[in-house]
Amino acid sequence: MDKEIINIAYCTDSNYLEHVSVSIKSIILNNLAEKLQFHVFLYDVKNEDIEKLKKTSSLITIYEIKQDGMNQYQHKFSTSHISNSTFIRLMVPRLLSGKVDKLLYLDADVLCFSNISAIYKINIDNIICAVSLDSMQEKQDPNAIRLNINSNNYFNAGVLYINVENWMKFNVEDKTNEILYKNSALKYADQDALNIVLQDHIKIIDAKWNYLFTWMTDKQKETFFDNKETLPYFIHFTGPRKMWYIEHEGLSQNLYQFYKHFTPWSNDVLKSYKNKMRAVDYRVYAKQFFRKGAIVKGVKSYIMYLYKKLNRH
Repeated sequence: MDKEIINIAYCTDSNYLEHVSVSIKSIILNNLAEKLQFHVFLYDVKNEDIEKLKKTSSLITIYEIKQDGMNQYQHKFSTSHISNSTFIRLMVPRLLSGKVDKLLYLDADVLCFSNISAIYKINIDNIICAVSLDSMQEKQDPNAIRLNINSNNYFNAGVLYINVENWMKFNVEDKTNEILYKNSALKYADQDALNIVLQDHIKIIDAKWNYLFTWMTDKQKETFFDNKETLPYFIHFTGPRKMWYIEHEGLSQNLYQFYKHFTPWSNDVLKSYKNKMRAVDYRVYAKQFFRKGAIVKGVKSYIMYLYKKLNRH
């Protein structure tokens, strides 16, 4: 029997175009025997950049989202690395309805490290979404408490395995938009809203499908590729301090650079994170420097942390 096509969707603006390309390449190179189709939804991207993205693979289909489709979203984001393009994922099942039955949505900061054919074994016939939890803690998730969710199942929306027909029948897009309209300052925007809407219509799957980089210790971040048996299907590089910034050296950046080598962005140098630095970033760097014994760098970073914190207002 012929294999089913694994339909994979991304949503991005011009800021994350390169990273979508790298993510796609990571999937292709780890799934050479699988049938893949990529659906990339773009907002506010120049034509020349769209053509550049197309060169990543012939398996990509491009969909452009016009401004009038985004006008309803006026969210007050609590974190600067999230933009309005995150809301496009709410539209994707509608825009692909009738074309695909099942859909794997991925954030741009997700990299693949294994064959994902096991997705075929996840039965989502009677639910809307298969998801992974946002926390590995056994105790009640603070986000579930904050949103008054019935269970402890607060999920991360960076990887969603969606039953398109069930999504449409339950009218997820409109229900989520209604919550966002009434709560324009939700801490995690559409992720929070999706958790409220879908709380009784999800299947919790193994964290290997959406393994958050922020769960790892510094040591684990340098050894996570060592054991092929325990390697996640997807690692989700959550948080603002991404591996694609030149300051964030280490195994994750080396792996990102490896996959980037096979994209149209292969010759582009890594950008700097310096102009995005916040007080909390300097505090994190200070701790890392101190742990490594780089006392002078640690002190400098801590001084910058105090300076930023005291001059925030």
